[in-house]
Amino acid sequence: MGMFDFLFNKVLVYTAVGDEQYFKTAQSFQSEGLRYKVKSNSGNRPASGEQYINDTRTTAIYDFYVKKEDQHKAQNILSKLRSS
Repeated sequence: MGMFDFLFNKVLVYTAVGDEQYFKTAQSFQSEGLRYKVKSNSGNRPASGEQYINDTRTTAIYDFYVKKEDQHKAQNILSKLRSS
């Protein structure tokens, strides 16, 4: 998929801050059969097993994208997730 295909066929529906929000959102989308893509700012966290330098932790940010035609379905899923 080219960059233009991604930009014009997908819409940002949610930005999760931190791993907990990411996993809850991903699980909700998967359980409803919604296909999505995630763009992540990993927070420049060290690889597994490495030490944090100066104990500085950066929270990861995850952007959830869906096809334009699935935007309404995604919003419904997110609404249910927020109310639970």
